[in-house]
Amino acid sequence: MRVIVQKYGGSSLATADHVRAVAQNVVRTKEEGLAVVVVVSAMGDTTDHLLEMGRRIGTNLSPRELDMLLSTGETASAALLAMAIQNLGEEAISLSAKQCGIITNDVHTNARILEIRPQRIRQELARGAIVVAPGFQGRTREDDITTLGRGGSDTTAVALAAALNAEKCVIYTDVEGVFTADPRIVPTAIKRAELGARETQELAWHGAKVLKAEAVEFASTNEVPLVVRSTFSDDPGTVVLPACKEGDAFTPREPAIAGVSGREDLVRIILKEWSPRHGGRDGVYGAISDYDMVFESIGPPGEASDLFISNQEMPDEDAFARQLQREFEGEVRIDAGLGAVSLVGFGLGSRPAALLNALKVLEDGGATLIKSFSARDSFTFIIPRAEVSNSLRLLHRTFVESTSEAVRPAQMAAS
Repeated sequence: MRVIVQKYGGSSLATADHVRAVAQNVVRTKEEGLAVVVVVSAMGDTTDHLLEMGRRIGTNLSPRELDMLLSTGETASAALLAMAIQNLGEEAISLSAKQCGIITNDVHTNARILEIRPQRIRQELARGAIVVAPGFQGRTREDDITTLGRGGSDTTAVALAAALNAEKCVIYTDVEGVFTADPRIVPTAIKRAELGARETQELAWHGAKVLKAEAVEFASTNEVPLVVRSTFSDDPGTVVLPACKEGDAFTPREPAIAGVSGREDLVRIILKEWSPRHGGRDGVYGAISDYDMVFESIGPPGEASDLFISNQEMPDEDAFARQLQREFEGEVRIDAGLGAVSLVGFGLGSRPAALLNALKVLEDGGATLIKSFSARDSFTFIIPRAEVSNSLRLLHRTFVESTSEAVRPAQMAAS
């Protein structure tokens, strides 16, 4: 079978009309002679609404029960889309994560896929059915429901594409591809027709919302062709090029600056004068083990260390801070009001002139610089959350719009 995996995000499924439109697109793909697996997110803002309902119950929320709650959004989307496809006269079936064979570790709210056993999916495809799978979720070996963290439906789609040896994985969203910045914040952002997996992953890790970084890494590692395009237009989107394998000829294709990205989800944990007898780093790492570590700067005992984690899967940021301060009183300080902006480009970390220029742009623009990090392909600047949007526009204007690569503004798709 020639298999294609399509993933539709929450904005693509936000209303009944959108669900019917997606069903028509899926059926058209099937009519091209392809076996189709569709991975869906929860409709619209369903996940946020479910999380808010949980917060109304209290602050001490069980991660396991949160997974049970949040997973219902994708399950509902899968069933609704399957019914919409059936109403168009095609055979379709929605499957649970367990039926899809998606097995994860036992880290609730931020699980990682360990393996996929897609026998049931293959059986359904073989009889001619379109398979609709819930993204974002899996099952542990003990049969507990888990979720994969925000954006986890991307990972589900790429993992299924790898397991099924799919021809490609197409990520449908509400923008026309991967941009040089979030076009909702930077209207002059440029859509890239193609971009390397390395740069795409850096952009995603540093806050670009169009793809989850883990999904890009999974696609590159497993050689899954990946395309990002809009549900609402015929634009071909962005092709994410795989990383070069050993022995491949290399031709520099990357723009000097791939783009800028920002995130507003950082919690800073400052360790002061920690010592092993008080739990030290081991105790702190244990307390934050359920959350993504974004940056870290670890000093020896007696010196300050910084940990920056994501609050994306944190039910109550203030409650987390109070809990951590109780457990490590006198050793830990929390700053929960931070974000970051990042400049991403091929080999950018080896260009100190670019770093100095970026620092000057932000300082001249009034940004409050708290800390900076340099990596192989990026510079990142920690700033207050409230300053992220303006800082993105400043960096984009200087490093993208002022270069020959910024040919024209890309238009957002109509939603």
